[in-house]
Amino acid sequence: MGVPRWVRRAVRTADAPRLWHTGVVALLGVVLAAGAALALGLRDVALAAGLVAALSGAAGSLVPASLARQVAVPAWVAVALSPPLALLGQGRPLVAGLVALVVFALGALVQVDVPAGRLTGALGSTAYVLAVGMGAVRDVVVAHALLAGAVGLVVGAALTAGLQVLMRRRAAASAAPPRLPGRWLGRTVRAVGRALKEWRTNPYVRLAVRRGVVLAPLVGVLEAWRDPVALYALVVAFSVTQPVAGDTTTRALARTLGAVAAIVVTYALAAVLPPAAVGVVAVLAMVVGLAYLLRSPFVVTLGTTVLTVAGGVVVGTSAPAVQRLLSTLLGAAVALLATVLVPAPRRPASEPRTEQGTGDPAQA
Repeated sequence: MGVPRWVRRAVRTADAPRLWHTGVVALLGVVLAAGAALALGLRDVALAAGLVAALSGAAGSLVPASLARQVAVPAWVAVALSPPLALLGQGRPLVAGLVALVVFALGALVQVDVPAGRLTGALGSTAYVLAVGMGAVRDVVVAHALLAGAVGLVVGAALTAGLQVLMRRRAAASAAPPRLPGRWLGRTVRAVGRALKEWRTNPYVRLAVRRGVVLAPLVGVLEAWRDPVALYALVVAFSVTQPVAGDTTTRALARTLGAVAAIVVTYALAAVLPPAAVGVVAVLAMVVGLAYLLRSPFVVTLGTTVLTVAGGVVVGTSAPAVQRLLSTLLGAAVALLATVLVPAPRRPASEPRTEQGTGDPAQA
C-alpha cells in the first residue's frame, strides 16, 4: 500500500522556507494580537483577534516582497470591509443572504486576476465568513468585534511588513523589483468583465454560481438559526467548493478525514496531558495548519480542528467535537450538492488546479 499523496506533499514541502515564514508569522500574530486584545480589555474576542492576525499575516507572507504593497494592501482592505458587511445582515436573514450572494460572487470573479485579485477575493470572502459567524453565533459586543478585527489587521500588517523587509535584504541588490501593470481597481474591473464575457466556460464564474446557490441561503439559515453547527457547516462548504469538480471531491474527503483525525488526536493527548498543555498543543497545531495554507487541506483541517476540539476538552465537554464532526459532514455534503447543481460545461476551458492557488484560506 503506497503512501497517500497528501503525506508525500506535506513531507516534501515541510522544508520550504516560505512555509516556515508563514508558520512564524501565524504564531507571532496569534500571540501578539491576542495579547493586545487582552491588554485593551477585550477578553471575549482575544482569540478572534489572534486568528485575524494569523490569517492576514500568513496570507501576506505568501506574497513576493516586490509585490507586497500592490497585492497585500487590497487584500487587507477587503478584510477590513468584511465585518461591516456582515453587520448589514445581522438579525435579518434575507438581507444577510443577499449581501452574502454579492460577496461570494465578487470574491470568486476577482480571482481571475493574478495575483492581486486571487488573494483579495480569497482572503476577503474568507474574512467575511468568519465575521458572519462571530456576529451571528457569539454574544459579542459589536464594537469589540470591530476592534478585534482592527487589532488583528494591524498586527498582521506589521508582521508581514517586517518579513518583507527581511526578504528584500536577502534579495540581490541589483534585481529590479517587478510591478503589476495598472491599478488594483482597474485590474479588478477588467478581471470581472473578462470572467463575465467568458461566462460559459470560465471556471470562476462557475465557482461564483456554485457558492451563491448554496452558501447565500446557508448564511440566511445561520442568521435565523444562530447555531455553531450551521456556522462550521458554512465554513466547510465555503472552503470545499471549488471551480473543478474533482478538486471539490478531494477537498471534501480531506476535510472529513482531517476532522476525524483531529478529534482522535486531541482526545488521545487529553488522556496523557494536563489541560494547559493540551491548549498549548492546540495553538501550535493551528499555526502548523495555517502554515500549510493552500498546500494540504488535510493538514490545515487537522491543525485548526484540534484547536476547536481542545477548547471543549479543556472546559470538560465533548460538544465542540460533536459539532465539528456534524458540521464537517453537512458542509461537505452542501459543497458536493453545489457541484451537482452547477456542473462543468460540456466543453470546459483549461482550468487551474487548487494546488496552484484557486482555493481559499477558510479552514478555521
